[in-house]
Amino acid sequence: MRRRTLPLLATTISLALLLVVGGVAASKQRHEEQSTSSQSATATKSAGDVSIQSTTVKASFASGTESADFFGVKVSDHGNLLSFESPAGHEAVFPGREGYALCSQSGGVVRGYDTGGAEDGFGPPKFNQPNPGKFPLTITRNTTDGEFQLKQVWSKPNATEKTVTVTMTVKNITTDGSDFFVVLSRSGDFDVGTSAQDQEDQGARTSDSVWQWDDVSSPVQEPLPGGTMLTALTWGTPHNTFIEPSSAWAGAGGTHEKCLTDSGLSTPTSVQDLAMRINYMFPGFLSSGNSRTVKFEYGRM
Repeated sequence: MRRRTLPLLATTISLALLLVVGGVAASKQRHEEQSTSSQSATATKSAGDVSIQSTTVKASFASGTESADFFGVKVSDHGNLLSFESPAGHEAVFPGREGYALCSQSGGVVRGYDTGGAEDGFGPPKFNQPNPGKFPLTITRNTTDGEFQLKQVWSKPNATEKTVTVTMTVKNITTDGSDFFVVLSRSGDFDVGTSAQDQEDQGARTSDSVWQWDDVSSPVQEPLPGGTMLTALTWGTPHNTFIEPSSAWAGAGGTHEKCLTDSGLSTPTSVQDLAMRINYMFPGFLSSGNSRTVKFEYGRM
């Protein structure tokens, strides 16, 4: 009787081991399938231009009752400048024509961009806004590759100076010791005047500011001719300014999707349709857990 029991016990143990091993193998296979599926979904999500136009106003500001003294600013829920109006009726930026790009490898690799009419590489925004619909407004987004965090702090516009500033902080959120050379760009296809079809601006720049304007002597007779200026306020961080043709900035594959541009024009430019940009090049490596902060300002001129 004992001899029959031993083979039966051995068979039972073997079957139990097969079930355990099989269960582990099946579990491992499911895990690998989930990982592969997750990687494929991520690749599909970040492979192309999402083409989302962010037109939802998250914060707005207006001051001045007289036409010449009016100043209005609107910012989207993605941190795009949707409106910069001053004097009344003179809109500098129209929805879908202003935004930012974050790049590594000295600007050669785009990690994410959002220029209002199109975006790719950034996850959904999170907000900090003490007074709903008003400034100040903080918008935080991570890149979809999980390596960077971008925080924008839009300050309350200055009604006297007719300016608004946005402070942008880039943080390396990797945990594997990765470090990067980072470039941060802010740009827009601006049309200074009373219509989005205004293609009669001039452009100029210094080492710290870039601007577009309608000259008082221009053959195009704009009421209250003026302009809009973009300035780099973080003097200690290397930066460049650019005036570009609007045709180079806009459209699929345009420079609005990048941090770098090779289409910069000599200034002052002739009268034409223009876009403008400022790049910050963070010095040295941005290592894991560290961050860099820079500031941009838009102003009436």
